[in-house]
Amino acid sequence: MKRFFSTFCAAALTVICFCGCEAFQEALKDSAEVGNDNPNAENYEPRFILGVFSIVEYPRASSTEREIESLDGRKIWINTHQAFSSKYLRDVRVIARPGDPDVCDLQLRLDRTGKLQWEMLAGRFRDTPVVLAVDGRYLAKFIPEWPDDDDQASNWVTLRIGIDPYTAKGIAKYAKKNYYYYNPDAASWWNF
Repeated sequence: MKRFFSTFCAAALTVICFCGCEAFQEALKDSAEVGNDNPNAENYEPRFILGVFSIVEYPRASSTEREIESLDGRKIWINTHQAFSSKYLRDVRVIARPGDPDVCDLQLRLDRTGKLQWEMLAGRFRDTPVVLAVDGRYLAKFIPEWPDDDDQASNWVTLRIGIDPYTAKGIAKYAKKNYYYYNPDAASWWNF
């Protein structure tokens, strides 16, 4: 009887260990996925990346032009060189439109270089629409506006684009993380 009990305990312990290893591996996998939200982690992948592109009216199919599909199914040609990107966004606020909570606009807080880039963008395309893409997909077409205040300290820009709340909240959620990913702190250069 003692031999049967000790064999049973050894078998049960072996099963628990093997099951525990799988559970342990799953826990490690889950913790690695949580590490993806840390912009200083090696395996971080930026999400909800904004890009502003100029529209090409007469495409020549050069390597600097690309065709993307708009929301209504039409094709739009854009210049692949970004006029503005998430690299310059310190923070994003979601602004729900009054009377229609299913349509949102964005307020972008730019860093110093981003504000200069935005002013050049607004000056160059003051009467011409540009394309806002998120993760390389067409999101909206808009005409860039000047920063909200003439005060030099203000780095906020309002985008009146009317997008869905899910996309707007995703852009706002990952804006700071993407900013730190694209502009790492000098102290993180030496973390191996």
